[in-house]
Amino acid sequence: MYGLDTMSSLIFVLTFLCTVVSTQMLAGGKNEQDPNSPEYMEMAWKASKPLNENSAANDSPYAMMPIKVLKASSQVVSGVIYEFEILYGEAECKKDEVDLATLQAANCQLRSGGNRAIYKVNYAERPWQNYLQIDVSKIRDVSADETL
Repeated sequence: MYGLDTMSSLIFVLTFLCTVVSTQMLAGGKNEQDPNSPEYMEMAWKASKPLNENSAANDSPYAMMPIKVLKASSQVVSGVIYEFEILYGEAECKKDEVDLATLQAANCQLRSGGNRAIYKVNYAERPWQNYLQIDVSKIRDVSADETL
């Protein structure tokens, strides 16, 4: 009834349509990322400024600095939204004695026995519009003997 060329064409078209439909369903979905990527630690450092400026997120006189990115995901929307869970620890530097925009491990070390906490960081960027929004909220405190 149908020739070999017609069947091959039909199979090709159906395969193509299935691929297009499945790809469209994934567009805009969250994608888990490798939290060990150096790019994400760099973003964690950038997020330390709004974290330290927000007294609800950090009411300590000491600045908080990132220790480790625990989880990372990204979602492509109008730009990219990154969502992180990051372990932060108290630094030796006090918030009012350091430029929070340039806070780095090179100019401030972790405070021995200092408080630690896990924070949720939403990092939304649209580079072509020079847009960056960073929202930080505390998830929970981490005890000194707890390993992550």
